[in-house]
Amino acid sequence: MTSIPAASKIRRRLVGALDPLSDMAAWNRLLARLDPAWSLDRVRARVVARVDENADTLSLWLKTNRRWRGHRAGQHVELSLEIAGVTRRRVFSISNAAGSSRLIRLTVQRQSAGGVTDWLHAHARPGLVVELGQAAGEFVLPEPPSDRLLMIAGGSGITPLLAMLNHLADQDSTADIMFFQLFGHPAERLFAEELEALARRLPGLRVIAHCSAGNGRLGADELASRVSDLAQRTTLLCGPEGLMTDVTRAWAVLGLETRLRTERFAAPRPPAGGGAEARVHAVESEQVFTQSASLTLLESAEAAGLRPRFGCRAGLCRTCLCRKRSGQVRNLVTGLVSSQTDEWVQLCISVAESDLELVL
Repeated sequence: MTSIPAASKIRRRLVGALDPLSDMAAWNRLLARLDPAWSLDRVRARVVARVDENADTLSLWLKTNRRWRGHRAGQHVELSLEIAGVTRRRVFSISNAAGSSRLIRLTVQRQSAGGVTDWLHAHARPGLVVELGQAAGEFVLPEPPSDRLLMIAGGSGITPLLAMLNHLADQDSTADIMFFQLFGHPAERLFAEELEALARRLPGLRVIAHCSAGNGRLGADELASRVSDLAQRTTLLCGPEGLMTDVTRAWAVLGLETRLRTERFAAPRPPAGGGAEARVHAVESEQVFTQSASLTLLESAEAAGLRPRFGCRAGLCRTCLCRKRSGQVRNLVTGLVSSQTDEWVQLCISVAESDLELVL
């Protein structure tokens, strides 16, 4: 008969022998050697096509692995890749409707700050494998479906709205859709041919293209005046911050804020000449830095040489969440001011309203 100590020893040896079978990281490393897109628990995707839409914008078609749970038209996804030994993240809207093929399209506009967008423009080719998060975001078509929609797309803000149009076309929708596409110069217009094809599939779609270089800026008030039944339409808006702010204010004046849905690609800027500078103590790095009134907490930390995690820089992905031990902060998107202790704040859309302690 096996003694109790001997049985325990056998059990420990057996568990030790089986440990590699439960080591997810080890299995993922092994699978990645066979195919970089394979993983037991991570979403990875291979670029299968690249389309240069214009000088500063490209679209990447990616085939995801089976960890992908799909998306709703209008949602976004966080893409991460390694650049010079550092993992970088960026959030992109998915610009195609969901399908059964696990194909998604990300449209990438080059940003002056470089980083992920610059790297993708220079290096993204078929065969490249990247890591993705799961789709997220509440900027989606209304439920139940609306029979009257107004879509306003400024520049690359067309991407989530294009996904919605493709979804509606796949559903044989007969909704009345007014689609305003705003862009600066003719060469900057995106997806003109695809919009023409969608207009043939959607009998209720009217596309109004407006080029500000030739026709002047289309302000929110003038835009509203062109829609006779504005109060009966659900408005879906995505574009530059100036356009977003103007339309949001105009719709509020008209009492239509509840009929407006928005998606931002950039966080609102702190107001010029806003508050006073604040002293921020980064407790983990034992560093003190000053938050300028014209910068967000993320920008101020970066200016001080710290390297907080970030993704979208627009308040979407929550990658930059940081625990605040003490002090008062203001959220630039909601305008809410909070002085709670031990709360989580998004560095990219927050500014200090007092001296702070952050777990950085």
